[in-house]
Amino acid sequence: MTNAEQITEAAPQRLTEVSSGIYYTDGGFAAVDRSVIAFLKAKALIAPRRRARLCLHADPVDTQHDMLIAMHHSSYVAPHCHFSKSESLVLVEGTCDAILFDAGGRVSRVVPMCAEAGNGCLLYRMPANLFHTLRLRSEWTVFIESTIGPFDRQDTGVAAWAPPETDPAAGHAYLEQLTAG
Repeated sequence: MTNAEQITEAAPQRLTEVSSGIYYTDGGFAAVDRSVIAFLKAKALIAPRRRARLCLHADPVDTQHDMLIAMHHSSYVAPHCHFSKSESLVLVEGTCDAILFDAGGRVSRVVPMCAEAGNGCLLYRMPANLFHTLRLRSEWTVFIESTIGPFDRQDTGVAAWAPPETDPAAGHAYLEQLTAG
């Protein structure tokens, strides 16, 4: 049995891969267990951006977006903001830092996050128009992200003062120097 078949059995919805590492359910009832996380990790390892996401909603135009995301430590999330919507993130596995920036690109806050109780925050709600990123600290960081839809790329602003996601090596060096010393 393939991993996709195992997921379909574990959560009775069908999965559709819409691009490398991005999977959608049919929007029906979804139950996720550790086998789904293992599937996402395996897919993240072969995805160009070293991350994979399971969208529990059926379509980018849905009004509620709930996603399970697995990121390998080699993945880089460029600082960005969402112009008209907030997002919530709940850590399921791993450790990372949520880094917040002011409008000029200076670090305004670093929030240690950890899925284990007592070792950092495990949940945040990010308001609209606040530049942020994640600095991944463990081999794997797995989280649930929720926001409102519909998805519109024009609603996300990418920081001109940080390396693009197409250059993860420069991105990692950038994130490390932000709070060094």
